[in-house]
Amino acid sequence: MSYSVMAYAVKFDKLKPVFGSGDDKLRRQICGRFKADLARQADWFETEIAGGAPTPFDAVKALIMGTVPEKGHGFMYAYAYERIVEHFGRYLVNNAFSSIRWSFMEAVEEDWKKSGLDEVLPFRDLYTSKALCTFPPPDDFPCHGYWSPEQVVAGNKRFGEIEISTETDYVRDAIVATQSWVRDAARKGEGIVAFYY
Repeated sequence: MSYSVMAYAVKFDKLKPVFGSGDDKLRRQICGRFKADLARQADWFETEIAGGAPTPFDAVKALIMGTVPEKGHGFMYAYAYERIVEHFGRYLVNNAFSSIRWSFMEAVEEDWKKSGLDEVLPFRDLYTSKALCTFPPPDDFPCHGYWSPEQVVAGNKRFGEIEISTETDYVRDAIVATQSWVRDAARKGEGIVAFYY
């Protein structure tokens, strides 16, 4: 089975205050905008919902209203978190990170480190369950993480100082694609939030 990285450039100062804000108007906007996606997701997870997981709509509501439980069903809240990030962010073209396996992520990380990028922009920060709000960690997918606006600025500077060193063209393509994400986000004062599933 293959997976992808879904990444978004987003203003953290606009996104972070949303979680726990109690803004029901915003909840309605997000649930309306992504109604078809959330309904499809409800179909995918019909069994889990019947077993007590929140619906995708309820998970979005819980994140915005600040009513997320301490334990259980982290996957549903992580997917809801992505919808909220997507609402505020800009999708970053992920062609170099589409239809991949975990071994590909490991190969990118290895060459990322060899190129000297990991010191200021740790690659694993993109998918190590860091979030801009609190919810139970998923047992499996989606993995999620972020680079802060400050990390992005530092990473953009580092990209200008190094030579990208890779073993394969497809890993090089992934690192160059990430460089374009970082350059664009740094110019606009954004951070990058990513999901791997």
